[in-house]
Parts: sequence; C-alpha cells; structure tokens
Amino acid sequence: MDWKTSWSYLPINYDTNIGTVENITQRTYFKNNLTGNKVRVKFSNKYGPGKLVLDKTVISSEKNGQLQKSAVITRRGETRVVLMPGEECYSDEIDFAAAAGTDMIISVYICGRTEIYSACSTYSKENWHTVYAKEGDFTEQEISHPETSAQIYPFFAADAFEPEIALGISEIQVLTAEKVMTVSMFGDSITHMSYYADALTEDLYHKFPGRITVINRGIGGNRILRDSIYVEELPGHNACAGIAAVKRFDQDIFATEKPDLILFLEGVNDLMHPYLFGRMEELPKAEELIEAYTTFISRAHKEGSRICLGTILPYNYSNAYQGPRGEAVRHRVNEWIRSQKLADGTVDFEKVTASEKDASYMRSNYHLGDGLHPNTEGGRAMAEAVIEKYFDNLERWM
Repeated sequence: MDWKTSWSYLPINYDTNIGTVENITQRTYFKNNLTGNKVRVKFSNKYGPGKLVLDKTVISSEKNGQLQKSAVITRRGETRVVLMPGEECYSDEIDFAAAAGTDMIISVYICGRTEIYSACSTYSKENWHTVYAKEGDFTEQEISHPETSAQIYPFFAADAFEPEIALGISEIQVLTAEKVMTVSMFGDSITHMSYYADALTEDLYHKFPGRITVINRGIGGNRILRDSIYVEELPGHNACAGIAAVKRFDQDIFATEKPDLILFLEGVNDLMHPYLFGRMEELPKAEELIEAYTTFISRAHKEGSRICLGTILPYNYSNAYQGPRGEAVRHRVNEWIRSQKLADGTVDFEKVTASEKDASYMRSNYHLGDGLHPNTEGGRAMAEAVIEKYFDNLERWM
C-alpha cells in the first residue's frame, strides 16, 4: 500500500488581497484516477500573511448529481483546522472509498472574515472546478444557487479567462494497493493554465484507468533562470510568477513523492519578459538555458525519475513580446532539445503548434487570442503529441 497523489496544484503567491471571504462554503470537484479506502489532504496557507481557519472540511462522492458518501476531514482529531502564516500540513488519514473514474468532492466552510492572498488556480476547468455557497455551512448539503470564483474574488474580475480557485488545500492523496505511475508536469503558465495539462490528464486517465496519476507543477509567469521581475504597477508587484525554476525544481517535484516521469516545458518567459518589462539585460544566452536544462535532467536522474523536455512554443504576436535576439535564442535552445541525448525523451511542441506560414507564430486557432497561451484546441494537440510518442503502454516508464 502506498500513498499516491490524486490531485495537486501549487499555491500561487498573489501577495495582495484577491478577495475577502466570510461565512462561505467552497466546493471543489476533482477528477480522480486512483482506487483506495483511505485519503488525506494537504492543508495549505503557504503564502498567507495571517491565520487561515477552516471550520469544517468534508470529502464526498456524487451519484446522479447528488452528494453521496461523506467524511469529515480532521487534523489531530479536530474538525476545525487553524493554519498559521506559511503553514502546510497533512490531515489525518480518513476512511473514504475512492474509485478511479469517480470525482472526489471537497467542501470547505470558512466562518470568520478572512482576507485571501494565496490559493491554487486553474483556467481550463476540465480537471477540477469550484463553486461557492454564501451565508452558511453547506459542506454536507446541496448548493442550490452556486456562485463562481470570479464572483467571490474581485481580483479576477478583469481576467477574461476567469480562473477557478481552490483555497486552503493543495493536494489529495489516496492510499492504494495498485501499481500507479506518477507523472509530474513542470512549467509556466502553459502548464499552469491547464488546457494542455487537462487534455493530457483526461486522455491518460481514459487510457489507463486506476494506473496513472498526473500532478500539475506549473506557475504562470515563471522563469527558469531568474525570480519574477518586480513590477511596481502590478497588484502584488508580479510576485505570482514565483521564484526561478532552478530554485524551486527540487522542492516542487520531489517533496511529496518521486514521479516516474517529469514532463518539462519552460523557457518562454525567460525570453519574453525582458522585452515585456524593459529588462533586456536579463535576456539569457542560449548556453545559459541549456546549462539549466542539463541540470534539471541530472537532478531528475539522481532521484530516479525520468524526464522529457518540450521545445519552447512560438510566441510572436506583439513587439512587446519578442525581438530577434530572443527568437534566435529560442531557435538555438530548441535545436539543442531536439538533438540532445541526455533526457529520456523530447516532445517537439514548436512543430505541433507553429503556424505553417511563419514558425515564429502559433497557429491562430491554437491560442487564447494572445499568440502565447494554448487554448483548448492547442492544448489537445499538445497532449496528443505526448500520448502518440510515449504512451503506447506504461511499462516503459515503470
């Protein structure tokens, strides 16, 4: 029997109040591909500047749109969980029958008035999504008039893509007797927004029920070599982009469990942000990025994980994004990714997504209207490329 992660996202440090909640129930639906009779969750207040009190947390299943089996999640036997600033911890082991192919539903009630500075988020909404009930504890009741994350958190009102938010939890684990492959997807917003990640997760769960689980380790705006650029004008001064990948890789990938396979896709922000924020002195040389990729491969192999590299997607859309120096670095890095023999595989996402007319642009039907982030169709094409090349069976990775 082993604890395996059914779902996990990284809490984002917004470093500003994204909204204030009070007397509210958050209900999040998670796709699950693991089978077992015990579960535990990781409670998280990783970047919160104040206490976070979760008055009641309940895990449930659903049948025909109605809540079914429910169990109260506790810590040290207590229903009310108090998380101090920066604190993360696992719950007690809870008796609960999880089944591959059946959603797990976690409802969290917060009574006291609480300012929120950090939470997990997704944009695709296919692998998990959240609804809310105001004015009361609905953790074990139906929610008749659900509200959305955008209605609860004013910070996201101007975001055209309306992310989903999960507050107070960042991981669900299942104690399973099955032999399960763990895939960790490491990257920036292309991974974090989840149009690619959710498509891949859906395909793998359908192809290998009960035998594979996918973990998202993306942070929007993240760079490989440098921490987020401080931007005075942005809420939270752009802290949400996180620390450099070279600093966070070990903790974010190996802290909970050692994945069988790491899908690595990052580098576009190292090339784009110097133009976008007027910091051209931070535009890296190709050799600097290649050295970092080599380090990631070495770290993965040292821990016994295999790693596949993805080529950097095209992103030419606006003069604010790109210039000839950055594009030259992208081409050089992608050439190295294709030809190197250090990693356990490569996926040529540039080839998959590039316009036939100009390979520096993404196909117009593959992005969200910004030339940078894959949409549902683009994410599906990326996922299919991974499936076709590497997932004819699982035994090659286990």
